[in-house]
Amino acid sequence: MEKLKSLPEVLDPDPRNFAFVRLDTLKPPTLDEHHAEIAATALASKVPEDVRSYFGTIQNVCLYGWFAYDLYTVVDFLCLTAMEMALRQRMPYTGSGRDKRGLQNLMDEAVSKSLIREKAFTHIREMRQHLAGEIRFRRSSGSKFPRSALTKPNYAAILRGTVPWLRNRHAHPRMHTILFPGAAMSALRLTSELINSLFVP
Repeated sequence: MEKLKSLPEVLDPDPRNFAFVRLDTLKPPTLDEHHAEIAATALASKVPEDVRSYFGTIQNVCLYGWFAYDLYTVVDFLCLTAMEMALRQRMPYTGSGRDKRGLQNLMDEAVSKSLIREKAFTHIREMRQHLAGEIRFRRSSGSKFPRSALTKPNYAAILRGTVPWLRNRHAHPRMHTILFPGAAMSALRLTSELINSLFVP
């Protein structure tokens, strides 16, 4: 169970961070490595300043997950709210009265305008390269590759459905969920790439 850290423990690393190891060294990460990984998830200078500032706050929350492991879940939630903020900035409301568009409406609009492009996401490129290598290997060895695996799903359409769903799960929790550092880093990376894709052609 999570609880407020005692004053003498405030700057002690949360020992749960050391349950994971880096694949290249097989050693637990250091604070320097944790910081460097977070810093690598940057927003482009063309992204509006207040969105970059908000994202900087999320990076700091992730950094402090080193001392309070439960903050990684907060990172995941804040990343989803940062996406909504960026979508509102990119597609300002032009109607009269209050802007009643929800996150689902904003995602639908962004996808329909092709503002979210698959090529912006590094993990999708890596998955596609891995799949292409697997296909080449299977063909060279004479084994068959399932035709269903060759179908490329529309990643923007997948995000259109999952981003609002995930945000709603965080906003209306039924239980206390604790995510791990890798999940927070994946959320940071996805958020930075999605926001950059909105503002950088």
